[in-house]
Order: sequence, then C-alpha cells, then structure tokens
Amino acid sequence: MGSDREVLEQLLGGVIEQRGQRSVPGSNPVEGVEFIYYEDDGKNKVKKQFNALLDSAGLIRATNGGVVSDSCKIYLSDGHLFHALSYHGDIEGWREAVEAGAKARGLLLARIEGDKFVIADGRSIPLSDCKIEFS
Repeated sequence: MGSDREVLEQLLGGVIEQRGQRSVPGSNPVEGVEFIYYEDDGKNKVKKQFNALLDSAGLIRATNGGVVSDSCKIYLSDGHLFHALSYHGDIEGWREAVEAGAKARGLLLARIEGDKFVIADGRSIPLSDCKIEFS
C-alpha cells in the first residue's frame, strides 16, 4: 500500500500539486477543461469580478458543467492584471458565456499558448516576461 497521498491521487485520478509546484493554469492541457484569463477591472475584489463577469453574460446556454475561479494571477510588465478561470462540461456554452460577460464589461480575455500569454487584442507576450502569482 502506498502513502496516503498516493492513495488520494489514485482516488482523485490525478496528481495533487504542492503549493510551490503549481503549474500555470492552461500551460498543461487537461482533458475536458478549458482555461482562460480575464482582465482585472481595477475596481473590485476578484470574487466580485468573477461573479460580475458571469452575471453580465446574459442568458447562459451551457447545459452542464461549470466555471471555476482559480487563484492564479498574471501581471504584465505594463501593470495589467489577469485572473485565471476554467470551465468544463459544455465547453462551447461556457466559453460563449465568459466571452459575452467580458464583452459586456469591456474586459480583455487571454489564454496561454505554449510559452506565450496571448491576449485577445493581438498581443503575444512571453510568459517569462510576466509575473505569475498564486494566492
């Protein structure tokens, strides 16, 4: 019999990350999950921003699954801040909702492609040039 951690990982079907070993959400594909980053509004706490993003989406057509806020923040060298979130289940439906909410709030979205942070306005920034923080 393995350690308690090994047993838990087997039961959960994946590795339990240690605080100092977290990978940046979206840098490693996870089957059935999509990661996206939304721009900080500069006014509200993260939880309020996350809720407002979804509340601003209008009618959400996703039929199953959900959206989860993540504690990862990415700071650009110009001071812009982005927060991570992920969605699962009805990927298309949740993607549509997040995009609609961001558009309604005038916020940019971004994603990770390889070693780049790609922002919807066309910028592509090496992740190594960004400050990454987990809270």
